[in-house]
Amino acid sequence: MWVIASSKSASVTRHKHPLVPHVTHVGPVCVLQVEQIPTKGNPMTDPTPNPAAAAPKVTHMYILVDRSGSMESIASDVIGGFNQTVAEQAQNGQDAKLTVIQFDSQDPAHVMYAGIPIAEMTKLDRTSYQPRGGTPLLDATGLLIGRIRVEQAARVATGLQTEDVVFVTITDGQENQSREYNLARVTQLIEQCKAEGWTFVYISAALTAYADAAAMGYDRGSTQQFQPTADGSGKAFASMSRGMSNMRDKKRAMESYDSSVFFETGKDAEDK
Repeated sequence: MWVIASSKSASVTRHKHPLVPHVTHVGPVCVLQVEQIPTKGNPMTDPTPNPAAAAPKVTHMYILVDRSGSMESIASDVIGGFNQTVAEQAQNGQDAKLTVIQFDSQDPAHVMYAGIPIAEMTKLDRTSYQPRGGTPLLDATGLLIGRIRVEQAARVATGLQTEDVVFVTITDGQENQSREYNLARVTQLIEQCKAEGWTFVYISAALTAYADAAAMGYDRGSTQQFQPTADGSGKAFASMSRGMSNMRDKKRAMESYDSSVFFETGKDAEDK
């Protein structure tokens, strides 16, 4: 930056300051050049961008899998679709983590994996997925929301960046065993978490899938109903994986994303 001032003489004394003047005489005019010297660590004087500050948050997929006895007829299909989805998301990039919770009336919050890099997920099989008991869907949902809140609060308390939460429920409906949470409380929790930026996805083989999802607070654009067959479940998982990739790709490109329409790329299981 140049400042021209009238002066017959000028003397310059250097000071240890970010702004250091240089003076040049041109006849009766003195030309003052101010040179800005960057100061390390000072955001006002260091123009170097911080790549980490602009990086999108990690996507943390929390997948809640119904393990009740009524899922037995589609157990193999669920296993195949789940494994395919995880494999595709692992190929999509390393900016994702995975927590998998199975639930039934014997255990409404069985943790299979907690916060692992998605590439580390091992395949689901008939040993690790064995349908049994009743369906405490409300308890499982409420308990998992509570777990996520604690985990995200701990990240804030320790100075870590929070994560983009995607809460996926895979079920055949038929809630019948919840004891801790009722529908009103779960709906309230989901609405609160949606306001905080969480994405909720509901995939169900129940004929009442949309009614069940809406009652709990899930958006219609993030709900998909599928037939309890190999073809139906396969299409449902394919749609879910494509929707997840779409969301992650948009995040990386810094494009806007509507979390209420997770299935904006289509609901294959509902195509006639």
